Amino acid sequence: MKKSYKIIILAFGLIGFTVSSCNTSSNNTKAVSSEKKVAYQCPMDCESGKTYEKPRKCPVCEMEMDKVEK
Repeated sequence: MKKSYKIIILAFGLIGFTVSSCNTSSNNTKAVSSEKKVAYQCPMDCESGKTYEKPRKCPVCEMEMDKVEK
């Protein structure tokens, strides 16, 4: 009888550990995805990959900048 209680308690403990570790990993994913920053870059790549924080026209070709994620 004592053996059955130990097995049941162990099973609930493993289930609880598994559920808590799954919830932790999903929360980390949300934190990482919210850290992506938006930058703006010339679509013609006139300045070899240079990015700006705000939308504006390219100083070289005067085209509107496109959004890119860093």
